[in-house]
Amino acid sequence: MSVANDKIKPFRVLCLDGGGMRGIYQAQYLESFASRADKDSHSIKDIGKSFDLIVGTSTGAIVTASLVAGVPMSNVISLYKEHGSKIFPYQRIRTIPILGDVLVRFFGIGLKKGNAALSGVLAEVLEEKTVKQVYESRSIPFAVPTIDLNRHAAVVFKTAHLSRLNGRDDRRTLADICLASTAAPILRSIARLSESDEGAHANYIDGGLWANNPAMVGMMEAIEILKDRNEYERPVHLFMLGSLPSQGGEIVSENKLNRSALGWTMGVKALEASMNAQAVGYDYLASKLAEIRGDGSFAYRLPAQCPSNDLREYLANMDDARPKVLNALKQQAISDVDYAWAQAARCNKMHSFKKAIEYNNHIIT
Repeated sequence: MSVANDKIKPFRVLCLDGGGMRGIYQAQYLESFASRADKDSHSIKDIGKSFDLIVGTSTGAIVTASLVAGVPMSNVISLYKEHGSKIFPYQRIRTIPILGDVLVRFFGIGLKKGNAALSGVLAEVLEEKTVKQVYESRSIPFAVPTIDLNRHAAVVFKTAHLSRLNGRDDRRTLADICLASTAAPILRSIARLSESDEGAHANYIDGGLWANNPAMVGMMEAIEILKDRNEYERPVHLFMLGSLPSQGGEIVSENKLNRSALGWTMGVKALEASMNAQAVGYDYLASKLAEIRGDGSFAYRLPAQCPSNDLREYLANMDDARPKVLNALKQQAISDVDYAWAQAARCNKMHSFKKAIEYNNHIIT
């Protein structure tokens, strides 16, 4: 049985779940944690440099792309605050029971308008940077799950961080990758991306349909990277940052077992059940794989407290971009960072995350 060597630097991986507008929670969590780690300085930490690999799905892909590109988390928070209601337009209609579901989800009003808004703000924030450009300039490997709708195939966009990779995604822009991974059926438009100079294209939808919690993607990529670099003795410290998903499931009475599309809220309830179940299932699988390595590796979900009753109600809709909801998510993230910070003194896994942020001396200029 191998024993972890404290002198060997761990390979730290950050995995970011999907969750619509709840990406603002992730951005605020990371910014608040970095501020706590460097409270005596007014500099803006380059949080992406704290990790050896970053993986994100759906809204987590936006945070991932920003981290690898060196975009401050304050800019990402502003993206959600200032453009959320444009990405998911007709917020007032969306909150109307039944009618909102019918108009927005059944008829898809606002999809084209919302897609144009997201495309515009991503191009602005990520500056049309390509995968190759950010990897050559920043050397941070990353991976983003999505689905090729043409083939119904799971796809992972990634940097050329392995010797076997041919740079397939080098010319893709970070903005296009985010559009592909965030294209949640019903809530957002299908993403059509160019595949070649000859005009070929493919259609992509939300990676959350198969890897909303991308922990297994992160663990497998990390293990292969270490083997490829002949650094297999390094333990993998994988951190999962959720998007505060709505918890608890639902009680279904016997007379509602024959549920129609309306009962499934035009499919949204099925999506939510899938995403929440994935978070639990992939937590377990990633943790079990780390345990099998037997070298001090682990997969750890960063702690979050139970949200208030009001916030739990808001979390029922991933497309709720009302200011009061976004503010509640930000406040929850700040509170959760305080909670997590206190645990670092007695939890080795939380201490490893804190150490990664604290000892990152890179500053965004």
